[in-house]
Amino acid sequence: MLPLPPDVPVLEVFYSPSCAPCRLELPVVAQIAAGQEARVRIVILDQPARARNELRTVSPALEAAAVDPADGTSPREVLRAAGEDRSILPYARSLTPDGAVCAKWSGGLTMARAQGMLDACRRLLTSPRRSRP
Repeated sequence: MLPLPPDVPVLEVFYSPSCAPCRLELPVVAQIAAGQEARVRIVILDQPARARNELRTVSPALEAAAVDPADGTSPREVLRAAGEDRSILPYARSLTPDGAVCAKWSGGLTMARAQGMLDACRRLLTSPRRSRP
């Protein structure tokens, strides 16, 4: 697979193995990770060994896209810092390569929803306002 260009948006998915709806959306996330239109980052909220095993089972690309939780930071704190004030899973957001949040979504992630979130970043990245100093 060719490396992704540096200006592609990021789909950031927050994951816990104890969240059944989170597991159900993994095939969608794997499909996006296999493409060339976005980067995927999976933030593991808890049970990192179990989470990595589940991600690997769906796709090695998902395990490679995973980042472990910050030491001592609770899943609730991680979610709140990411903009999910209710601390409810599933949760995902799209980001520009420099970390600006384009869109957020709580609930099951479908391909159409993920593409809409990534399109929000593409619009932001091509906005004339963004390119002004």
